Amino acid sequence: MSDRQGPVRRVISALTRPFRRKSTPEPIMPLWTTGIQEPVLAQGITIPALYAVASENLILRTVLTTINQEMFRRGYYWLPKFVKKCDQCHEEFQHDLEACNKCGGGVVAPDHEQLNYPQWLLQQDNSMGQSFLDVLREVEYDLDVVDDAFLILVKEYYLDEKGQPIMSRVKEVVRGDPIFMRIVADKRGVRGGKYRIRLKDRVKPIYPGASDYDEDEMFDVHFVNTAGSGKTQYFIKGEVLHVSKYNPSKLYGKAPVNTLWRQAMTLTAMDNYIYTAYQKRRTPKGIISVTTDNLESMKSFWKAVDEKMERDPHYVPKVGIESSSGRGGVNWVKFMDTLEEMQYIAVRDEIRMRMAAFYGVSNVFMMDTGKSGGLNNEGMQMVVTNRAVEFGQKVYTDTLFPKILAEMGVIDWKLALYPSEEEDEITRLRRDEMEVNIAQRMMMLGFKPELKSEGEEDLRFVYTSPEEGQQPGMGGGMPMQGGGMPMQGGGMPMQGGMPMQGGMPHGSMTMPGAQPGGEGAGLRNRGPASPQSRSGVSGSPVSSVQQRGPQPGPAQRNSKALMDARRPRGA
Repeated sequence: MSDRQGPVRRVISALTRPFRRKSTPEPIMPLWTTGIQEPVLAQGITIPALYAVASENLILRTVLTTINQEMFRRGYYWLPKFVKKCDQCHEEFQHDLEACNKCGGGVVAPDHEQLNYPQWLLQQDNSMGQSFLDVLREVEYDLDVVDDAFLILVKEYYLDEKGQPIMSRVKEVVRGDPIFMRIVADKRGVRGGKYRIRLKDRVKPIYPGASDYDEDEMFDVHFVNTAGSGKTQYFIKGEVLHVSKYNPSKLYGKAPVNTLWRQAMTLTAMDNYIYTAYQKRRTPKGIISVTTDNLESMKSFWKAVDEKMERDPHYVPKVGIESSSGRGGVNWVKFMDTLEEMQYIAVRDEIRMRMAAFYGVSNVFMMDTGKSGGLNNEGMQMVVTNRAVEFGQKVYTDTLFPKILAEMGVIDWKLALYPSEEEDEITRLRRDEMEVNIAQRMMMLGFKPELKSEGEEDLRFVYTSPEEGQQPGMGGGMPMQGGGMPMQGGGMPMQGGMPMQGGMPHGSMTMPGAQPGGEGAGLRNRGPASPQSRSGVSGSPVSSVQQRGPQPGPAQRNSKALMDARRPRGA
């Protein structure tokens, strides 16, 4: 990025050098104070509480695990940023050329030596035994829970006598815990502005005016790790990378689990209800109230019934109620509703769908295939989830990975994640077929196609202008005498030099008409044509349909008659 902005900055500096500069004031936040910035705790919910509910709630953890698995299921790959780049104006080109068509400078290809150290480093495990993908999975989990992720680049500095770094290298990549990591910024949200440290001594910050303060050795602190009293760790620019996925802002993001807090706690309470019910620590479903004048007789009777029920679960007790007054009865007093009456399953499914929809995870990824058809078919659900995964992968491909490579000095290459769903091979072949057909049509117009990419990538052609003196339409077939018209229907040019009557003059030849309904032809036509007229003998199974354009003229009919005369019968 700095290479491309270099010429622009030099031009602006040259134009504005004679003038005084004044800029618009940057807005400040009255509630912020310069120093360590604390994240906002909505509803008083702390960050450890968000992680606790995310790990304890079954539905929420299933959603987070699914989105995490799909994000990094196929790994990552390297690709060049350009095919050629100008070494003067740094303009990047996606096709091969000999010189820059903007400034005329020389062009260079991507430097493969830049990948030697980064490729080796990302293939190694860090000091905690984690691979690069393991660290990325932790980062993704932090983004899905609190929308803040901190990636720490552990660097090794080589200092001169004055304490200035001559060079540095990234030793390993580890994750910073959002519970303890904090941003240091001023009231505008700009990083730094409060603490300064020396690279050779990071025990405590040094403020201006101190006896051991040396401006040449000082570096601004951008992040801190509040590991405890007297154990705070300080990080300078380039050592900690902070990203947010759902709500990027000047400082911190907004936790998604905080938004889903009530739904997650409702599901937890419902699970606890079922757990308590099956652990027999529950309110009885109800009681039986019996009105009788002989209570002792009823007790002895039900005691005998209970003993018989223990020996024979299928025993049907016969009950007789004795009452001297002729009055009595049995009443059932219900204390609690059943799960069906409380609509337990329906409420749980609704909450689960709302939580999964927030992250873009469809039912088919939650192993719920009971509902299908219409907008609920599996194909549509996979498309929805793939779009959510694609959105999440852009956070890494467009934001996090470029920052990592910039700290390693890689400017000619990009690091990207493979798409979640591998593309169908038939779809790729159809795309390649369309590119080849387009190249053939361009050759007929006199352009020269040149294959730009091959191998695992899609076929792409670069076209050069036709040479002077070459007539359009003569690049793909044999020349025709007499300036005849091209055949209808996209046929091959006539051979043998047969002159055609009523021909069009040179330079007015047109492209053959596109055949409607031809999938993979690679042409952009005007859509399906409507039939205009039909001709045929009554009762014949074959009829002639005129799909597009006016009726053929005399010259075209004569040409067709000549061609039919040359063609043997039955051919």
